[in-house]
Amino acid sequence: MAGLVKSLLVAATFGVVVPGFAQYGSSAKARAKGVDEAPGNPAAPTKEDEKEGKIVGLEIARANGGFLGLSIEGGGFKLAFYNAKKKPVAIDVASGVARWQPQQKKGNELAPLSPSGDGKALASSKVVQPPRIFKVYLTLFNAAGDAVENYTVDYRE
Repeated sequence: MAGLVKSLLVAATFGVVVPGFAQYGSSAKARAKGVDEAPGNPAAPTKEDEKEGKIVGLEIARANGGFLGLSIEGGGFKLAFYNAKKKPVAIDVASGVARWQPQQKKGNELAPLSPSGDGKALASSKVVQPPRIFKVYLTLFNAAGDAVENYTVDYRE
Protein backbone atom coordinates (compact mmCIF):
# COMPACT_ATOMS: atom_id res chain seq x y z
CA MET A 1 0.00 0.00 0.00
CA ALA A 2 2.85 2.37 0.85
CA GLY A 3 4.35 1.74 -2.60
CA LEU A 4 1.09 2.75 -4.30
CA VAL A 5 0.81 5.97 -2.30
CA LYS A 6 4.44 6.83 -3.04
CA SER A 7 3.88 6.19 -6.78
CA LEU A 8 0.83 8.44 -6.79
CA LEU A 9 2.66 11.22 -4.98
CA VAL A 10 5.56 11.05 -7.45
CA ALA A 11 3.12 11.02 -10.38
CA ALA A 12 1.22 14.02 -9.00
CA THR A 13 4.43 15.93 -8.34
CA PHE A 14 5.71 15.56 -11.90
CA GLY A 15 2.28 15.88 -13.58
CA VAL A 16 2.33 12.33 -14.91
CA VAL A 17 -1.10 10.85 -15.63
CA VAL A 18 -1.64 7.43 -14.14
CA PRO A 19 -3.85 5.57 -16.67
CA GLY A 20 -5.59 3.39 -14.10
CA PHE A 21 -7.00 6.43 -12.29
CA ALA A 22 -7.75 8.80 -15.16
CA GLN A 23 -11.36 9.46 -16.14
CA TYR A 24 -11.91 8.52 -19.77
CA GLY A 25 -13.47 11.18 -21.98
CA SER A 26 -14.75 13.49 -19.26
CA SER A 27 -14.03 17.18 -19.35
CA ALA A 28 -13.55 19.24 -16.20
CA LYS A 29 -16.81 21.07 -16.92
CA ALA A 30 -18.73 17.78 -17.28
CA ARG A 31 -17.15 16.35 -14.10
CA ALA A 32 -18.16 19.50 -12.22
CA LYS A 33 -21.76 18.92 -13.32
CA GLY A 34 -21.57 15.21 -12.50
CA VAL A 35 -22.09 14.16 -16.15
CA ASP A 36 -20.05 11.36 -17.72
CA GLU A 37 -19.31 12.06 -21.38
CA ALA A 38 -17.66 8.70 -22.09
CA PRO A 39 -18.60 7.10 -25.42
CA GLY A 40 -21.61 4.85 -25.11
CA ASN A 41 -23.13 6.90 -22.29
CA PRO A 42 -25.92 9.15 -23.53
CA ALA A 43 -25.65 12.77 -22.49
CA ALA A 44 -27.94 13.86 -19.70
CA PRO A 45 -31.10 15.61 -20.93
CA THR A 46 -30.88 19.37 -20.90
CA LYS A 47 -33.49 21.69 -19.47
CA GLU A 48 -34.42 22.55 -23.05
CA ASP A 49 -35.31 18.89 -23.73
CA GLU A 50 -37.32 18.55 -20.52
CA LYS A 51 -39.36 21.71 -21.12
CA GLU A 52 -42.84 21.11 -22.47
CA GLY A 53 -43.45 22.64 -25.90
CA LYS A 54 -46.32 24.87 -27.01
CA ILE A 55 -49.03 23.68 -29.37
CA VAL A 56 -50.05 26.15 -32.06
CA GLY A 57 -53.82 26.46 -32.42
CA LEU A 58 -56.53 24.34 -30.84
CA GLU A 59 -55.06 21.47 -28.78
CA ILE A 60 -56.48 18.00 -29.48
CA ALA A 61 -55.36 14.99 -27.39
CA ARG A 62 -54.70 11.75 -29.29
CA ALA A 63 -55.22 8.18 -28.05
CA ASN A 64 -51.50 7.38 -28.53
CA GLY A 65 -50.47 10.02 -25.97
CA GLY A 66 -49.55 12.67 -28.54
CA PHE A 67 -51.37 15.84 -29.54
CA LEU A 68 -52.69 17.60 -32.63
CA GLY A 69 -52.78 21.35 -33.13
CA LEU A 70 -55.57 22.66 -35.39
CA SER A 71 -55.09 26.19 -36.69
CA ILE A 72 -55.86 28.28 -39.75
CA GLU A 73 -52.74 29.46 -41.57
CA GLY A 74 -52.73 31.14 -44.96
CA GLY A 75 -56.52 30.93 -44.98
CA GLY A 76 -56.65 27.11 -44.79
CA PHE A 77 -56.63 24.50 -42.05
CA LYS A 78 -53.31 23.23 -40.71
CA LEU A 79 -53.17 20.16 -38.50
CA ALA A 80 -49.78 19.86 -36.78
CA PHE A 81 -48.57 16.72 -34.97
CA TYR A 82 -46.90 16.73 -31.52
CA ASN A 83 -45.49 14.13 -29.14
CA ALA A 84 -46.45 13.72 -25.46
CA LYS A 85 -44.07 16.57 -24.49
CA LYS A 86 -45.78 18.81 -27.05
CA LYS A 87 -42.78 18.94 -29.37
CA PRO A 88 -43.43 18.84 -33.17
CA VAL A 89 -43.04 15.40 -34.75
CA ALA A 90 -43.45 13.90 -38.22
CA ILE A 91 -46.96 12.95 -39.29
CA ASP A 92 -47.96 9.31 -38.81
CA VAL A 93 -50.94 9.29 -41.19
CA ALA A 94 -51.14 9.67 -44.98
CA SER A 95 -53.90 12.28 -45.28
CA GLY A 96 -57.05 13.66 -43.76
CA VAL A 97 -60.20 15.64 -44.36
CA ALA A 98 -61.82 18.48 -42.43
CA ARG A 99 -65.59 19.04 -42.62
CA TRP A 100 -67.50 21.99 -41.18
CA GLN A 101 -70.71 23.95 -41.72
CA PRO A 102 -69.99 27.63 -42.34
CA GLN A 103 -72.36 30.15 -40.78
CA GLN A 104 -72.77 32.26 -43.92
CA LYS A 105 -74.17 29.48 -46.17
CA LYS A 106 -76.05 26.18 -46.10
CA GLY A 107 -74.37 22.82 -46.40
CA ASN A 108 -71.05 21.43 -45.36
CA GLU A 109 -67.61 22.43 -46.60
CA LEU A 110 -64.88 19.82 -47.10
CA ALA A 111 -61.16 20.46 -47.14
CA PRO A 112 -58.72 17.68 -48.01
CA LEU A 113 -55.61 17.70 -45.79
CA SER A 114 -52.34 16.63 -47.38
CA PRO A 115 -48.78 16.48 -45.97
CA SER A 116 -46.97 19.81 -45.75
CA GLY A 117 -43.46 20.42 -47.03
CA ASP A 118 -41.80 19.86 -43.64
CA GLY A 119 -43.67 16.58 -43.01
CA LYS A 120 -44.89 17.69 -39.57
CA ALA A 121 -48.41 18.77 -40.51
CA LEU A 122 -51.37 18.17 -42.78
CA ALA A 123 -52.55 21.30 -44.58
CA SER A 124 -55.39 22.42 -46.82
CA SER A 125 -55.37 25.09 -49.49
CA LYS A 126 -59.15 25.62 -49.24
CA VAL A 127 -59.90 29.03 -47.70
CA VAL A 128 -61.99 29.00 -44.53
CA GLN A 129 -64.22 32.08 -44.59
CA PRO A 130 -64.99 34.07 -41.41
CA PRO A 131 -66.77 34.06 -39.06
CA ARG A 132 -64.80 31.04 -37.92
CA ILE A 133 -67.12 29.67 -35.24
CA PHE A 134 -68.21 26.11 -36.02
CA LYS A 135 -67.67 22.42 -35.29
CA VAL A 136 -64.86 20.81 -37.26
CA TYR A 137 -65.05 17.10 -38.00
CA LEU A 138 -61.57 15.69 -38.67
CA THR A 139 -60.90 12.27 -40.18
CA LEU A 140 -57.36 10.96 -40.61
CA PHE A 141 -56.47 8.20 -43.10
CA ASN A 142 -53.61 5.71 -43.36
CA ALA A 143 -51.77 4.92 -46.62
CA ALA A 144 -54.37 2.27 -47.54
CA GLY A 145 -57.14 4.89 -47.34
CA ASP A 146 -58.72 3.53 -44.17
CA ALA A 147 -60.01 5.99 -41.56
CA VAL A 148 -57.80 5.54 -38.48
CA GLU A 149 -58.76 8.53 -36.29
CA ASN A 150 -61.80 10.81 -35.95
CA TYR A 151 -62.17 14.03 -33.94
CA THR A 152 -64.91 16.59 -33.43
CA VAL A 153 -63.82 19.98 -32.10
CA ASP A 154 -65.42 23.38 -31.52
CA TYR A 155 -63.40 25.92 -33.48
CA ARG A 156 -63.62 29.58 -32.44
CA GLU A 157 -61.45 32.29 -33.86
